[in-house]
Amino acid sequence: MARYYVQIESMEIAMDVRENEGGTTIQILGEDEAAEALPVHTDFASVHSSIDTGEGLYSLIADGKSYQAHVERTEGGLRMVIGRHRFDLRVLTEREWRLEKVAPHQAQQSGTAVIKAPMPGLVKGVLVAEGDQIKNGQRLVVLEAMKMENDITSPRDGRVTGIHVTQGATVEGGKPLVTIEA
Repeated sequence: MARYYVQIESMEIAMDVRENEGGTTIQILGEDEAAEALPVHTDFASVHSSIDTGEGLYSLIADGKSYQAHVERTEGGLRMVIGRHRFDLRVLTEREWRLEKVAPHQAQQSGTAVIKAPMPGLVKGVLVAEGDQIKNGQRLVVLEAMKMENDITSPRDGRVTGIHVTQGATVEGGKPLVTIEA
């Protein structure tokens, strides 16, 4: 059994992951024993991914329901897209979580960040221009994928130093959209 901590925005979820003959079981842990959720039986397999970075497309079956998850690395951890839901998250082992609690650090985000398309799609709009000052969470590009519009947002404050797409362009997953300098 391994324990992991998933941080999504200001929320933190502790979970135990168990491998057994019947597959993988994930037990979400609460603040106290009574708050624990029922175990979720899962099957998580790579469809097309990079072994080095973990980025790519995955098939997830949780309690008999099937999902596709697209994962990409960000400066702060991972971005996962499931259906029309997008999550910026960090996954920590129990050791990493304990170390962070003992010696927390506030990393300053600096340097260049290249915002990439999380999935293939059609660029419906480019909402910024080169030289614009932007804020964390600001909409940069609208990308249509699977008949849904997805807002691609900035992961931090900064200045736009490059626009790599135009409205109406078709992009592949992982292709650069906008470059930001902090």
